[in-house]
Amino acid sequence: MTTTAEIAIPQSSDDIAPSWVQQVLQKDLPGITITDVDVKGSINQWEGFLSDIIAFDAVGTRNGTSQRYNLVAKLTDFKRPLTISKEYPRDLHIKLEKFEVKFYSKGVPELLSVAIPSSERESKSGNEGDENPPPADSLFPKCYFAATDPSSMVSVRVMENLKAQGFSIKPNHQPLSREEMMLAAGALAQVHGLSHRLELRSGVPLPEKYDWTDNAAQKIIGTHAYRSTVKAFAAACPDQVDLMARLEKLDFLELVKNLEKNPRLHVLCHADCWVNNIMIKYTGDVPTEATLVDWQAPMYLPPTYDLTLLFLCNTSWDVFHNHRDDILAYYHHKLLDTVGPNEPSGLQSYTLEQLKADFKADCVYGVINRFIRLQVLPADPDLLRMIQQIQEWGVI
Repeated sequence: MTTTAEIAIPQSSDDIAPSWVQQVLQKDLPGITITDVDVKGSINQWEGFLSDIIAFDAVGTRNGTSQRYNLVAKLTDFKRPLTISKEYPRDLHIKLEKFEVKFYSKGVPELLSVAIPSSERESKSGNEGDENPPPADSLFPKCYFAATDPSSMVSVRVMENLKAQGFSIKPNHQPLSREEMMLAAGALAQVHGLSHRLELRSGVPLPEKYDWTDNAAQKIIGTHAYRSTVKAFAAACPDQVDLMARLEKLDFLELVKNLEKNPRLHVLCHADCWVNNIMIKYTGDVPTEATLVDWQAPMYLPPTYDLTLLFLCNTSWDVFHNHRDDILAYYHHKLLDTVGPNEPSGLQSYTLEQLKADFKADCVYGVINRFIRLQVLPADPDLLRMIQQIQEWGVI
């Protein structure tokens, strides 16, 4: 176990011991004594592209009462990306892991600090039966400790175990249903709204506060991935010559640079909200809550960047075509509700119709992001139908 100035950074599951867990929890849980730790092992679902996620239960006492905590330690795994892309450089791997450490260490506390208290939100609910979103602090798993070791460059994030709370990722990359998409869009709306509210309250643009909102290297990697996968997709669709020629001409790096410079409203985007990074909680078979995980690649972009990625990478043609407007309307309602009615915000004049227009205009980013993920999220007939629809909108 490598040691920093305060708390050691574990290098493997062997380093997760009672004394270490007690150190990690003491800041948020003063007086805690950990007597035993049961390490369950890796619980990564699907690729786990950058990190190994090790589940463990910690048992002890606090204020004379027995306590049990279901936790995970998210550790950098330098072997993991090579199972998917041999072109993924180690320096970028380290950088993205450090970004998530900064996100949980500084970003999350500041986002939650500007959330409208649940009591205030309930008192201002104007419509009987109007559903309030889950409390803002449920948007992110509780993170007790996040740090990077300066010598090994291994990052650790110790968080509550969402799987132990009933959250799960859709198996086998199954598409999200209308109801699941509603929840995921609502979670995005809250993150977007909180980031905008934070900017308003602090008076400082997020890129000036956070150096982890500009992932230049990742954009370059994405550009290379897009160029290779779109050629493979074109070869599989010989009857779509014109459409494929248009797709091959798209320049992801240039398009994102233009979007960053666009004067439209920008928010903190997850920028990687595909099915592997969306965890959903169910009551029986009914989805009741969604949360976004893996915050290594956030970006500062218009909110529709996330929404187009959500639709193109996570759902079916039926939901995209027949339920898109309902989901966007739900997102729009939750976005304005999160910002609040009394904030002097540009979002207050951001109409649903403008959101729908921006969504269509930005669908090119969703298409590119889906192609970037074709190695792990294979194409299907629904993808072609969605791209053909987007072509009809004049975007491609």
